[in-house]
Amino acid sequence: MSPFAKSGLTLLAVLAAVSTVFALRFAWIQGHFTSVAPTAPPICRAVAQGIKDPADLAADSAHNALFVAATNRQAAQPYSDSQDGLYLLKLNDPGAAPVKLSGTPKDFHPYAISLYRGEDGAQTLLVADRRNNGRHFIETYDVTFDGDAPKLVAHSAIQSGLLVSPNGLAAASPDHFYVSNERVSRSELARFAEDYLLWPHSDLLAYNGQGFRIATQRLTAPAGLLVRYATLYVAVSNSRKIQAFTQDMMGYLEPLGELSLPARPSSLSVDEHGNLIVAGQTRPGSSQVFRVILDAQGAPLSYQTIFSDDGGVLKGASAAVIAGGQLFIGASSDSKVLACALK
Repeated sequence: MSPFAKSGLTLLAVLAAVSTVFALRFAWIQGHFTSVAPTAPPICRAVAQGIKDPADLAADSAHNALFVAATNRQAAQPYSDSQDGLYLLKLNDPGAAPVKLSGTPKDFHPYAISLYRGEDGAQTLLVADRRNNGRHFIETYDVTFDGDAPKLVAHSAIQSGLLVSPNGLAAASPDHFYVSNERVSRSELARFAEDYLLWPHSDLLAYNGQGFRIATQRLTAPAGLLVRYATLYVAVSNSRKIQAFTQDMMGYLEPLGELSLPARPSSLSVDEHGNLIVAGQTRPGSSQVFRVILDAQGAPLSYQTIFSDDGGVLKGASAAVIAGGQLFIGASSDSKVLACALK
């Protein structure tokens, strides 16, 4: 055999080995090597039925309110459904018909929200919104209540070329927040590398009231975010882990710790005991919710599975919050929110 033929065979063998490694890694991320054992509280019921893709949730226990961000991305023309918007559920009566909130633009398709409550009780709702023309905005709304009825007053709509594919959102103050870019590549080849070769190329953005800057990079599909005290938690979907960062007054981040999960995490919230509540999917279309225990420094230490379903009850869990003695689970591939009694 000629040297050229041997070199060609060696190259083919190397390419085959590399392809196998990437294929196995992608299969692992997609959950093909992970079993789904059903786990759920004893009483769960579907609420907010008919709302398409209620992908994110934010609870306001003080006002008996659950905010739901819904955008029908399964429509024939995504980001064009007039029913997309913010909805309100009552924590003490989630089975009542959801109320669509006014005060938002006509072309409004929210997919991530973060509710900030100041020491004086003033509340700000931050919303990641994708317009029909493909432009992304981070919008802020002042939230006031007349009894149980919330009123949204638009405060700002922020746009930047750094908002390539925003996914998660976390408020640190009314005008300081973090945004995760699920991917940052603009070419088809680079997007393929991020999505299927799991290239760690995505980033987190910090907004300081005047502009964006990159807070950290080299992440694999970061999704939900949560700010708690001086710690930022990130659900890193394609790494199947929760990462924690300490933040300084300027928003610069330093790694604090991380925890692997048997699922691709989508969103983060916190329960009344200070534990993280994480929604995600072991495999596409399934639904899992975990309680993540933190150590004394705030780093993720361990997890407990509090809800798990193969998709028969809820398809594609993307958000979960605990409020009013109930676990609420939203889904990016379903037309309902699941409410499960915990007491």
